[in-house]
Amino acid sequence: MRPVVDERLGAAGGTDHADLASQPELAGQIGKAGKAGQRDRGKPRHGAAWLLLSALALGVALCVAVLASGAFGWHPAASQAVRQAASTGGAGLVRVLPGTDQARGGPGFAEVNGIADGLGRLWLTGGSATQNHVLYAVDPATGRIGARIDLPSRLVINPNDVATGAGAVWVAVGASIYRVGPAAAQAGGAVTRAFAAVPQGGLVGDVVTGAGAVWATDTTNGRVYRFAASTGRLDAVVKVGTTAGAMTVGDGGIWVADDDAHTVSRISVSHNRVDAVRTVPGVAGGIAATAGGLWVTDGAGDDVTFLPGASGRAVTVPVGQEPTGIVASGNTVWVVNTAGGTLSRIDAPRHTVVATVPVGTRPYAVAADRDGVWVTVLGRPVMMHTSSGASSARGASAWPAWLVRLCGGL
Repeated sequence: MRPVVDERLGAAGGTDHADLASQPELAGQIGKAGKAGQRDRGKPRHGAAWLLLSALALGVALCVAVLASGAFGWHPAASQAVRQAASTGGAGLVRVLPGTDQARGGPGFAEVNGIADGLGRLWLTGGSATQNHVLYAVDPATGRIGARIDLPSRLVINPNDVATGAGAVWVAVGASIYRVGPAAAQAGGAVTRAFAAVPQGGLVGDVVTGAGAVWATDTTNGRVYRFAASTGRLDAVVKVGTTAGAMTVGDGGIWVADDDAHTVSRISVSHNRVDAVRTVPGVAGGIAATAGGLWVTDGAGDDVTFLPGASGRAVTVPVGQEPTGIVASGNTVWVVNTAGGTLSRIDAPRHTVVATVPVGTRPYAVAADRDGVWVTVLGRPVMMHTSSGASSARGASAWPAWLVRLCGGL
């Protein structure tokens, strides 16, 4: 009631208390108005409350509808995965759809490192809350964790520590290699005995399968060890250089990267010796093979080098910041850019990056099959991105501020 009284006083020319004494009628009206105002302050304002509740209900309904529709690049299932990943330390799995270059969040993990595809599952290595080394089996169709295999050692981060082939999953932990057979892979449980090991003091840098064998690099001694996949017997030791890091199978041999020497070496599986050496302009990191040649990442130079044929001229393809993981699938090469938080898609025949997909904070390893591309993210995964659109964070700014706050600032 106070605004009404003030209006009337203003209309009377700003009447003061001395004027009220000479105007008893006006003074009486003011007194009645004051008493009515005191009574009103003790009563709820039903009209205003009803309007506020209605607005909130409308906002909630609008929020739910927008999120469910996936508008502005948000994906409800991915949003839940992001929150789960954040609550468990920020690591997780991101799936990229090749047809649309959309990235969608998957399950979260306490720690995550390498990834491999095979035996109808995705295989991720990481650690539990107690820092024990763990192998996870993930259903690629649903993104759900189907089995967990505990390994008998504390968590050690080997650069490329998991591979599939020869009817099993192979995991490197420190200097040891563990075999997880199909039965254990389906049921989960624990593996208590190492299948093979490099000499004491060594560290496995990568493990691959080929020619009925399991191949492991020793990063500290610059050697590659060949173990029989059926028995674990050591069949050959091949000296590569000062260091021996990432490997790939291609062109009838095993290719090994030597980052100190800036080279990649081909090991003949028939003769168990190096029969070709190629020089790369940068630091040899991840390595992948296509029908046309080799692709080698250079984390120091933010690019990928393509080495065609036996003696063709090297081609440098700029990608993103600090490329690490790399995988080839048909005529496509996928490169993870750890510092840039992106995944680059390269058209192999044209040597050209045709898409760059944001995938989250510190992506590291990558696997690919005909159904999609999978990236392990050491930080918090994104909800959903497209190569041509804005990120989900930028998309959120297009929402009304009150709606973002109402939805919890997703």
